[in-house]
Parts: sequence; structure tokens; C-alpha cells
Amino acid sequence: MAELDDSAAVAVVGMAIRVPGAGRDLDRFWRHVHDGVDAVSVFTPGQLVGWGVPKDLVERSGFVPARAVLTDADRFDHRLFSYSPSDSALMDPQQRILLECAWAALEHAGHPPVAADGNRVGVYVGTGLNVYLLDNVWPNERAVEAAGGLGVIIGSDKDFAATRIAYKLNLQGPALTVQTACSTSLVAVHQATQALLTYDADVALAGAATVAPPTRRGHLHEPGGIFSADGRCRAFDAAADGTVPGDGAGVVVLKRLTDALRDGDTVHAVIRGSAVNNDGARKAGFTAPGPTGQAAVIAAALEVADVDPDTVGLVETHGTGTALGDPIEVAALRQVFDSARPDRAPCALGAVKSVVGHLDTAAGVVGMIKTVLALTHRTIPPIAHLRTPNPAIRLDGSVFELPTTARPWAPVDGVRRAGVSAFGIGGTNAHVVLEEAPPIAARPRRHVPQLVLVSAKTAAVAQESLDRVTAFAAGTAPGDLADLAYTLRTGRAELPWRAAVLTGVTDGVARLRKVDATARARGVALHLTGAGAVTGNRPNYDADPVYRRTVDEGVALLRGHDLDDSVRERGDRLLACVGLTRSLRSRGVTPRALAGDGVGAVAAAVVAGVMSLADALALLRDTDDPGVRLHPAALPLLIDGRPDDSAFWRAAALRPPTSTPPPDVPDPVLWIEVGTSVTPHLDADQPPLPANRHARLLATVGALWQLGLTDAWDPVHDTGRRRLPAPTYPFAATRHYLDAPGADPTTERRH
Repeated sequence: MAELDDSAAVAVVGMAIRVPGAGRDLDRFWRHVHDGVDAVSVFTPGQLVGWGVPKDLVERSGFVPARAVLTDADRFDHRLFSYSPSDSALMDPQQRILLECAWAALEHAGHPPVAADGNRVGVYVGTGLNVYLLDNVWPNERAVEAAGGLGVIIGSDKDFAATRIAYKLNLQGPALTVQTACSTSLVAVHQATQALLTYDADVALAGAATVAPPTRRGHLHEPGGIFSADGRCRAFDAAADGTVPGDGAGVVVLKRLTDALRDGDTVHAVIRGSAVNNDGARKAGFTAPGPTGQAAVIAAALEVADVDPDTVGLVETHGTGTALGDPIEVAALRQVFDSARPDRAPCALGAVKSVVGHLDTAAGVVGMIKTVLALTHRTIPPIAHLRTPNPAIRLDGSVFELPTTARPWAPVDGVRRAGVSAFGIGGTNAHVVLEEAPPIAARPRRHVPQLVLVSAKTAAVAQESLDRVTAFAAGTAPGDLADLAYTLRTGRAELPWRAAVLTGVTDGVARLRKVDATARARGVALHLTGAGAVTGNRPNYDADPVYRRTVDEGVALLRGHDLDDSVRERGDRLLACVGLTRSLRSRGVTPRALAGDGVGAVAAAVVAGVMSLADALALLRDTDDPGVRLHPAALPLLIDGRPDDSAFWRAAALRPPTSTPPPDVPDPVLWIEVGTSVTPHLDADQPPLPANRHARLLATVGALWQLGLTDAWDPVHDTGRRRLPAPTYPFAATRHYLDAPGADPTTERRH
């Protein structure tokens, strides 16, 4: 197999969905796809009338009371995004759902959902028609009058779908709303891919949402029309008579493949190429499909990808299940994929609409996410409801097959590849060529305690997040826990309600608490004593590069000197004290002041930059004046005596260690004792300390983080780390919705 140019490839590093039947759960969505589970709901006349659907419409001949719906589209986490309840109720639910999907997709990618300044994260999204504005908002004169004209526009207009996400998540790359009807989200993927390859963005979000209010549940079937007669989408089946409208959303996070591999992202699949075109006038009518344009866009995407069609094993089709559309789509595919190669493996067709209905603007990206999951699971999924292939679809002599059950996906020429199509009414066509993710080399990993951080906007959500993360960590392979901890520390927003979890430790308890503004104002001081048992720091040496570097430097400086036991012990205490203090600082602990006593005072001088580690060890080692070079302190140093006199430091080094509280630490600052281990003195609610000294250090850092007293960690702790998919934010389900006139809101809550 010829090597492809990875510099022109784009990685799918994160995904989020809201789909009928599976909600936000990617695993559940895949199970539904794998098993051919139908997510379309059928409603009673009483439900429909209760939602505000006109009674005469419900009773009309040909009315089909079916739609694939989201059960919680009326709910939104307004607190997380700092929206008022009234503004939330006014806003198009499609844009609210997109905002939550963007947050979740970035978290799934292991990237913080609220980006730091200077980022180049782009947003390319679209929405369906804002029927909520027509059916629910405009008739509510009181809400419209209170919001004012501009307020209604800002909350309702499609133009703000992308810029709203960029504003709320501080994303500073291009933010463009894309609108091409049913192909919107796949066109958005193409545009995002192009932005990455032209360096307009370094990370890009792409997707769409289509959600209609309950007033639009159900449709009228017309023979030969687009909508099904019984509420089932039977793509490629002889009984196919139309599609079923559905509500849903999807967002993917994309990066250049070379960047994703460099940065340790999880690559779920690779975009090898994509293309967009329009049918023009080469079709029967404006709404009719155009086989020439469809074939051309697929061929163009394969050419851009430099991929042989014979190596594609699955094509996720537009697959609307209409008597006209399905045969035309297969005819267009055959123009590109029919092969004279005698050993050509069959290429399966897929149709996600048979599971979740036609999600309109979101259809393409949801089909793409389905295909990424198929690549990940190395499985060809079935087409739901397929019993007898449509005889109008000519498959004899073609490379295509219509799978009715899930089966293992065998690679073609050593690789698994797929195509995804989306064709919009009006003729804008899009096709994306996907490839399975490259293999990741196994790495040796130490099994050591890890600090897992969890935060949320409210206590209830923080507790739910803590429960999810704790359960997830319990099921994570020990060798992956460091990556999990890294992902949750660097790939999440830091919110006020927090918990810190130590993995692999039974004597540490995770406690939920809120960032303490008073504690943050007080700050923290370190009291370096050097007290404690000299032995027992092997866990810190094995697990902590900062501590290990300090000890190795000190041992090298002492090597070759004839030391008595007392000098060696003081040297060990000094190295432990300096190493632990440096380790705390490398984990974002910035002390207001350093205090010290005995050997700890000398260690404080080293940490504050008054003297080098070499000079400090010389003080301990030599009986004569070693000629220590003293410098101004870079940190406030609370030491009684003459810090500018080397004799003072020599005397301090000879005093026995003590663990009494520092007398000169400014009140009411919090303080941490650093001896040969770390002991926090924070408040009455501080967590119990584990016996393992490395876990004890991490528990102290976690407690300070919960109080809001730590900054970013030194990147040295993240060398070789990878971002893993981990539990994303459990959005608070609060109802913010303007019901249609005459509707009974309890009807929706009972659904």
C-alpha cells in the first residue's frame, strides 16, 4: 500500500452528539446503530393536541404521528453558560444544544472547553429553520416585548449560531455559520478541514443542530413524496416510501493529523480528503437529486484524498429511503466505485437515517460520527429495516452490498476506509473520505497514585461528575490513569465546585467543596523544617521528575566526599525538603512566603534563590567557611537572623529539625509544613492524609486546588502524556421553554 501524505490529513479528535434514543451517549448510539434499533417515536392524538398541534391536522387523512425526537430539548444548563432563565427561554433551542455539544466535544477531545487567549480555534456550524421562533416565541407577546427587538434577533437568528459558541467558549479562530440544507454539517466539516490545511485555524469545530418544537411532531404523507407513510425510514428497501423527520445534533473536533499525533490527542479517525459542489441545473427540479453532481463530488473527494476507490469498504450514504432518491444515489456511486479489479472486496452501504430519522442540517455530521465509530469498532453496521432490497436499485455486477446484520470489517489492502455523503435540497453536495486512526505504540508506564480533578458550576453537578469520574477511573487500566489524570487536569474548565480524587489509594477520601475566596485571599506559606523519618521517599523519587532531579543533583554533588552519618542525614533531609518544595511549586503551588528552621531554613534559602543547592550542601559538608555565595531572595523569606551571613546559615544547618508552626508566618495565611514529607495545615475540613508520601503530596496539591490556591503545572509532569476520552460535563437539566399557545406543558414532561 502506498504511503499517503499525512501533512494533508486531518484528525477527528473529539465528538459530541444529541440524537434520538441515545441522547448524549456515544456508546449507546453505537449500540443502536450496531443492533439496528429504531429511535422514531409514535404519538397519540392526545399528546399531539396537548403540544399544540392543530386538531384538524392530527385528524387529516395521511397524517403520520411520528418523529425521531430528543426528550430534553426544552432543557438547558443556563448557569454553566451564564445566561438568565428568560434569555435561555427566548433562545433557539437548536443554538442551545449546539453550545452544549461544542463544550462536550472539546472535552471529549481532551481540550479545555473555555480556551485561553491567543487560541486559533475555529467554529463552523449551522441550524435548521427556527420553528420555535414561529410557533412558540412570536405568539408570546409578553416575552417578546420584554426582550425587545434586538433581544429576539440575537436569540433567534441563524447568523449567531457560530459566533455564540465562539463568544461563550472564547474561541478566537474563524466563526462561520454554514447553511446548505441537508448537507449543512458535512459542508461545515469540509470548511473546517480547509481552514486547518490553510492554517486559518489550529483546531476546528464542525457540526449542526436541527430541533423542532412539539408543535411540529408528525407529518403529512403524500405518495411519491419525501415523507414515509408509516413513520419508518427503510433506506434501500423495496418498501421504502420516504424518510422520517428527526431532531438531533452533532459536533466534531478536528486538528491537523501531524499536530494531533505530536500533541498526544486520541485520533478516532482520519479525514483523507473532502469536496463540495452543486448540481447546478443538471437535474429534474430544484428539490430533485442530481446523480451527475453526486458522482462528481465523490470522485473529487477521492482525488483530493489520493485514495483508490477500490480500498473503500463502507459508504455512509445520504440514504433517505425514498423511491426516487435511493436508486439515483446508488447509480451515482456506481459511476465512481464500479471496479474491474477481480479481487475487489465488497463495499457496504450505510444509512443512519434508518435509525435516527432525517436530522436535516445535522444528518451529515451524525452519519460521519456513526462512520467514525464503525472504524473504531472495526465493524460494518447494518441498515435498519432492510428486508428486501429495492429492485429499482441495480446492485448486480456492482461492488456494493446492503448489510442486514453487523459484521467484522476486514481491511482492504491493509487499511479500513470509508466515505460519507450528504446532499442538500438545492443541490449542494458534500463527501468526506475517512480512514481508520493510525496505531499508537505501546509505552511502559509506572503504576503510581494519580491526582484526578473534577469541577462543576454547582454542587449537584459536581457530585454527579465526581461519581462518573470515580466509576470511570475504577474501570480504567492502571497504565492509563496518568493519561486520565492529565486529560481531566488540562482538558477541563476550572469551575467553583471541586473534588480531588487519588487513584489507587484507599486511605484518601474525595470531598466536594467550593473554591474559597477567603482562603484564596489569605494565600499559602510553606514552613520548611526537614523534620520526619529520613527513609520513605522512594515513591516520590520514582514518580516525580522534579523531586528526582533534585535528589540526583544532590547525590552527584556529595559523591566522592567522606561524610559522617550526621552530615549524611542532614544532607538527606535537605534534599528531601528542597525536592518536595520544588515539586509543590511545579504543581502550581505559589507560596506567599517561605519560613524555615534548622536544615529547613537552609532548604528555604535554596528554594528562594539565596544560595545554590551546591553551596547549601557545602555548608553541611565542610567545617570551615565554604565561601557560600549569597543572593537576594526571590521569594519572601521569613527567617530570624542574618540571612546575608554564611555563618548564620551554617549554624542553622546544625540545629535539630522541628515541626512547630512557623512563628513569623503572616496571620491568617494557610501554611504547609515541608519536612521529609508534606503536611498541610489548612482548616478543619482538610482531607485525611494517605500513608504513601507521593500520594500525600498529591493530596495536598488537590486540597489547595479545591480552595483555588494553585496555578498551572510545569509541563515536565506531562511529558509523554496522551489525551483520553473521559466523562464529559453532566449538564444540569433545567427547563427553559416558552410553550406554544394553548399547549399543556405537562404533556412534554410526561413524554
